[in-house]
Amino acid sequence: MWTYRTYTTGAKDLKSYFRPRIPLNGFWRFRVDPNDIGENNGWHKGFESEHLVYVPSSWNEQNPDWDKYVGIAWYQTKFYIGVEHIGKIPWTVFKGCGYYAKIWVNGLFLGDHEGSFIEFRLNALKAVTFGKMNTLVVKIDNKLAMNRIPPGKSVNETAFDFYPYGGIHRDVYVELTNKNYIKDLRVSTDYRGLLKTELTVECCTTLAECELLIKLYDKFFEKEYYACRKNVVGGVIVVEDRLQNIKPWSPEDPQLYNLEVNLICGNEVVDSVFERIGFRSIEVRNNEILLNGKPVFLKGFGRHEDFPVTGKYLPGSVLVRDFYLMKKIGANSFRTSHYPYSEEHLDLADELGFLVILESPFCLSGVGNLIPKQEIDKWCLDPEVRSKAKKMVEEMIYQYKNRPSVIMYSVANEAPIGYENCRSLVRELSEFVKSLNPQTLVTFASHRLDIGDLSNVVDVISLNVYFGWYTEGGDLDKAIARLEKELEVVHQRYPGKPIIITEFGADAITGLHSDPPVMWSEEYQGEFIRRYIEVLIKKPFIKGVHVWNFADFRTPESPLRVILNRKGVVTRDRQPKASYWILQKLFAER
Repeated sequence: MWTYRTYTTGAKDLKSYFRPRIPLNGFWRFRVDPNDIGENNGWHKGFESEHLVYVPSSWNEQNPDWDKYVGIAWYQTKFYIGVEHIGKIPWTVFKGCGYYAKIWVNGLFLGDHEGSFIEFRLNALKAVTFGKMNTLVVKIDNKLAMNRIPPGKSVNETAFDFYPYGGIHRDVYVELTNKNYIKDLRVSTDYRGLLKTELTVECCTTLAECELLIKLYDKFFEKEYYACRKNVVGGVIVVEDRLQNIKPWSPEDPQLYNLEVNLICGNEVVDSVFERIGFRSIEVRNNEILLNGKPVFLKGFGRHEDFPVTGKYLPGSVLVRDFYLMKKIGANSFRTSHYPYSEEHLDLADELGFLVILESPFCLSGVGNLIPKQEIDKWCLDPEVRSKAKKMVEEMIYQYKNRPSVIMYSVANEAPIGYENCRSLVRELSEFVKSLNPQTLVTFASHRLDIGDLSNVVDVISLNVYFGWYTEGGDLDKAIARLEKELEVVHQRYPGKPIIITEFGADAITGLHSDPPVMWSEEYQGEFIRRYIEVLIKKPFIKGVHVWNFADFRTPESPLRVILNRKGVVTRDRQPKASYWILQKLFAER
């Protein structure tokens, strides 16, 4: 059974055709607040501003004056709820904003949330007025600090190599539920037809008067495969069955089903939700990653949610192009480096059959550049840091737990595990994931090839390797020789563990060509990727290769970056580089 602490506010945001929704995407009033005077001046009750900003999108590239602004900003919009909804609970739903958000409706504080990449919802019943316009105000604090996850000090001093965008990055809406509603839906399946459903119901009616009707349909809601009725007892209901004639979900045949749950009280449907699910199993056995009992080799990318003007928001049309470019190249997987991605992102992974390593925001690649080396171990011991890292891992799993595409959780990226307290934190996070669900695969992406006893708490070893770029720069012969030697050492050290290379790559400036290949040219990037993959696919203990990165993306400014990190095999506006076609041929051969 799944177990969670109550980190999230209100019910999980479930798919529903039954619950009324009021979309709030569009143009909002916007005001920067560099001196944090807004609350004292009553901006939370409503404010005047000549500036507009579009939601969802990061604020930075919408106006050149806001581009490098990292601090506090205010958003305001209005919405109307008709009197026909009196008696229902209005929830304000934010799919992702931050870094830290505070929410008011009609001047009444609803709540707050820390972290840019996880949804949250707040009960607005005490604040809204039915039949009139309501004012929604959001205060976003995107300052960088060492006690935030991931940490930083300023726009160009961060522990992470992606741009610190601010704002409301994902959808916002008001959703209405009855006072009796389904609070959570958790699903476990396997490829042989197991269907285990755990439901949490919020009821203000006598529970004996309520029952649940659970149905399984095909992905078009046209054919019914299963139906079950259960009385609501104690607010938590667990149903487990073994179904026949179910097709498993896989990259080759991503079969999806709709699990619909109706809450019926007094012979009336008072709530109805559904989840898109797939029947699949994932495990590690005999040094293999097994999907539905068969070995699977992961081919794909580390990605980022980054696009011109919209920042951290990837419009649906961009996502569609991304996925078709990945399918065309022969990829079957990606890692959500270095934070959980949007629901739409994962919807397409479910639909098109991509295997996903879902990663938490605990990214520490450059933490050694922010604080003295002797302070790193102390930082990792800070109870506030540890608590936030754990909270964000839990929220991530809580939100995405029913996704067939999510086969593995990464609890960190490039944590400084050479320090004992940092190592113990990664161990604690990995064990915590297993405590939530023992069937979940766990990993973390390491830039250290020796992960020590942490091999005991992960199912898969994930390594980021850059011989030929950050070391052995320009000398691919030397880089490849070192790669082969180091990988053999890793395998001998951990003979029972499958290994994925979660990052390897070289920057290439589009249109820069060179014969012979030199660093930053498209030819060098293509040759780097070709020679790496030719080595990696011959190693029987290597079970996956993820090129860094799918697309160029914006980063803090640095002598190592030409505005963007240019390791993408496609440009920031999604045009293939020469390496894309080389990789397509290599993936076809594996």
